[in-house]
Amino acid sequence: MTANDPFQWHDDGGLGHSVPIDSPAMISHEVMYENDISHVKEQPLYLGRAIPRKRFIGIFLILFIVFAVLFSRAYWMQVVKGSEYRALAESNRIRSQVILPKRGVIYDRNGQILAENMPSFDVRAVERLLPQDAATRAEVLVKLGKTLNLQIADMERIFASSTDPDESVVLKRDVPYDRAITVKILAAQEAGIEVAVGSKRRYATSPQFMSLSHILGYVGAITVEELDEKRAEGYRQIDTIGKTGVEDSYESILRGQPGERLYEVDARHHITAVVGEKDAVDGRDLMLTIDADLQQAAEMALRKEMEKDDLKRGAVIAMNPQNGEILAAVSWPAYDNNIFSGAVSSSAYLALLDNPDNPLLPRAWSGIYPSGSTAKPVIATAALAEGVITPQTTVHSVGGLQIGPWFFPDWKAGGHGSVNVRSAIAWSVNTFFYYIGGGYNNFVGLGVDRLTKWMRNFGLGDKTGLDVFGELSGFVPSQEWKKKTKGEDWFIGDTYNLSIGQGDLLVTPLQVALFTAEVANGGFRIRPHFALTKNPEEMKGDEIASSETIKTVRLGMRDTVIYGSGRALAGFPVPVAGKTGTAQWRSDRPNHAWFTAFAPFENPEIVVTVLLEEGVEGSSTAVPVAREVLDAWLKGRK
Repeated sequence: MTANDPFQWHDDGGLGHSVPIDSPAMISHEVMYENDISHVKEQPLYLGRAIPRKRFIGIFLILFIVFAVLFSRAYWMQVVKGSEYRALAESNRIRSQVILPKRGVIYDRNGQILAENMPSFDVRAVERLLPQDAATRAEVLVKLGKTLNLQIADMERIFASSTDPDESVVLKRDVPYDRAITVKILAAQEAGIEVAVGSKRRYATSPQFMSLSHILGYVGAITVEELDEKRAEGYRQIDTIGKTGVEDSYESILRGQPGERLYEVDARHHITAVVGEKDAVDGRDLMLTIDADLQQAAEMALRKEMEKDDLKRGAVIAMNPQNGEILAAVSWPAYDNNIFSGAVSSSAYLALLDNPDNPLLPRAWSGIYPSGSTAKPVIATAALAEGVITPQTTVHSVGGLQIGPWFFPDWKAGGHGSVNVRSAIAWSVNTFFYYIGGGYNNFVGLGVDRLTKWMRNFGLGDKTGLDVFGELSGFVPSQEWKKKTKGEDWFIGDTYNLSIGQGDLLVTPLQVALFTAEVANGGFRIRPHFALTKNPEEMKGDEIASSETIKTVRLGMRDTVIYGSGRALAGFPVPVAGKTGTAQWRSDRPNHAWFTAFAPFENPEIVVTVLLEEGVEGSSTAVPVAREVLDAWLKGRK
């Protein structure tokens, strides 16, 4: 084909040759092509079957509902619950650690430290941060258990005791330094384990004179039961708590308020930064009424006499009769409360529990005994106050009273002759007190009801209100009690026994010290206490008996020392008044020995009460102990 060709050529569309456009062949081909196009135009423009309209609408509705649900859920999570989920996300990033406060220090009245804090290492764990895979978790706990000498079951029980898996719990307290370092290395590899610097209590003077342990008590790890009771007060499983003594009764003061430290952690729960801190409020210090030097002297005096007479148990109380401040309180045997500080030795604890002499018992306020003749000043006060006798009333003592087939003896064969209330107290004449308590022939005594009323007036049969827990109330019998418990009537012999401090009457050494103090101070109620107060005069209460009544009884107690059963103290540098007691408690065992005294006589500053279990006689065993205590007090006073 050339430019001047009269024909225009057209590709044959793949027929293998070219033809002129106007050629018959080309015309024929175009007709055929048009026919093909017309045929194609009659076919649908898509392949397959069309979706029915209803089905299309259904699919659209389903898709709409799905997207609506997703949108609603996103709105709920981001808008409605956004703050809550942000807090959850934050909690996964922020960790909280409790800052334990320092426990208050306990001092004696002169500022000597009796209880303080020492640093120690505690191993803690947060259960939720431990591996969740059972095998991995067990592997970690096995490593930890080997270092701490704990079984997996022990640790799982500790975790189970906590109600919050995010709460840090103590697995082991007072861990030695080398083991704490080993755990620290493990904690660097495993989240949820930490070594915390805690503290344990140190009782500085207890190893030298253990009788302080009953007063101070001790602290220990909080139990599950205590935690259930105290959780509302902010206690946690990592806390220690006062268990006995002033550590227990003044827990709220000594404890303080815990603080909190907030950490930022990475994806492996390792600390990256401190983001906030609330300081702990340390506990307040506590000053006691106890004089540590006098406490030591009282313990040494008691132990010295017990060793001399081969005795095992006893108690001494020294008290200010004007305000109830307890200057010394010895119960023996005792224990070193340092064994309960930090990790407690189970063998040492079991040894204390198995000891037949019960060194854990604070005999001074929780031991109960027949009072013996120490109760006679109370009975004399009752008879004088009720008008049964006057200071001049005399009774002729011939060695006892005969009531039908029963004989109620005096301690001196043949009796003491004619005695009044002062000499009856001085010589502890039973016959005089039989008369004024139960009466004889035409002489009308107090009778059981008035007798027990006055015993209760002086605090017998009830707790004194001492500011430590565990005090016992003793016991004052009555006609109703005997009928109910023994099924027997009350007889005159019961009244006679009660009139000399025998029978079913039971008292604590503290109660004897209390009624001695109330006679010494002129007849006013006081409340014994260990915590030193700013206003000790507030501890003095109502008048129990008139000053004239009390004056006569006080003179009788002074006569006890001048010429009676306590005359071993007659030459003491300051005038002393007192009362001895010998208490029968079992027919096959020796009697208990009592002595209770106050000094100086005119303006009393101290009461000393001594009990020696099975000490036989107060004048021979209890009086020497009281003298040494008074000696120590006088030296300190000067």
